Amino acid sequence: RRIGAGACGTVWAPSERGPAYKREDGNLARSLRNDYEKHQRILHSLDNLPLSGIQPRIHVPRCYTFIQPTDETWWAEHLLRFPEGYSPCNVIRSQRIAPFPKATRERLVAEYCPSDLAAEILASEMNEDCLVRPYLGRRRTQVHQPARTSRFKAFSLRNYPLHIDQMEELGIQTQDIRGYAEVMAETLAIMHWIAQVDVNDVEFVLAPPDGEKGKWETVLGQHAMWMLDFDLCRYMSMDKEGVEQAVAAFWKNDPFYPRPEK
Repeated sequence: RRIGAGACGTVWAPSERGPAYKREDGNLARSLRNDYEKHQRILHSLDNLPLSGIQPRIHVPRCYTFIQPTDETWWAEHLLRFPEGYSPCNVIRSQRIAPFPKATRERLVAEYCPSDLAAEILASEMNEDCLVRPYLGRRRTQVHQPARTSRFKAFSLRNYPLHIDQMEELGIQTQDIRGYAEVMAETLAIMHWIAQVDVNDVEFVLAPPDGEKGKWETVLGQHAMWMLDFDLCRYMSMDKEGVEQAVAAFWKNDPFYPRPEK
């Protein structure tokens, strides 16, 4: 079943926990090979950090295999699992990030979904794939009106953007919001100065944890912060030019990072 789609391609999974398969069937300018190589480099850096006494709190999916269109044995077994008309392409097999449970989805729908769409959203299989993007750098421009009738007939729990004012509105404590920012800052430092990767266009999401590190318990339920999508990441040099590259990537990304002036 397809559980997501982005500029690089589509993402598929057979179950809530287990593997996910990211297909390179999107924008031709995006490279799944680069995604795989940077993913492996990042995991290697994180896995070796405890040896230095640093315990990173970010969660990154395990990355298992890079499959090519020429891997005939693999495709002979797996191609029929995709819908008719799909053909072999580059694929990354990795760990799926588990979605939020029903109670969390119901809370988000009750608070933020247009009332005339609520039943449809809760009954939708697609919206079971609920991950939350923590937008610490943006507040909404419209006043919250939970009972309003929708004008645009659109709402999705996939990669739901949770702005900082919504976190406050839901009662997520200041120390927890600060904790989100601390994990992002810690992760950027590790990526820049240990993995030597500019973290261009990565995604941060809140989702159920895998293990005991870096967990929160809030109105969203138990969750951790995950980082994913590395296809636009590039190596950075350890000099002024590399710093400028990292700064450019920071400002270009979605509004995950705090913007105190806003």
